[in-house]
Amino acid sequence: MADNGDIDTLLSSLNGKHGILGCLLVGGDGSVVSSSLPGDIDTSTLGALSATLFSNNDVSLQRMNRGALSQMTLLTDQGILHFCQVDGHFLIVLTAKGQKINLEGLIRSVEEQVLQLKPALG
Repeated sequence: MADNGDIDTLLSSLNGKHGILGCLLVGGDGSVVSSSLPGDIDTSTLGALSATLFSNNDVSLQRMNRGALSQMTLLTDQGILHFCQVDGHFLIVLTAKGQKINLEGLIRSVEEQVLQLKPALG
């Protein structure tokens, strides 16, 4: 069972690194498990849409015989959204608008965080 205190701490520890605004952990159904995003962001809608977006892209990649999707990065005029699958959940990382981002550093930090999240989700 998920330990929400540990998960909250892990998500918050990414805030500020590599321009990260905050993180959102959602279940496979898009329900919010934990968030370190600012309160003015509608996390319920973001979670539901993100899970759908990730799942649809995963199906598309599999139909193209490109394997299962594990991570994806979207660049928008509002910043970066980085998605990562972790034990049946989705971790969504948002960067702040106007930040200069080291994408490799961001991805590496997210991958390290995923390794720490897995035991907390167990």
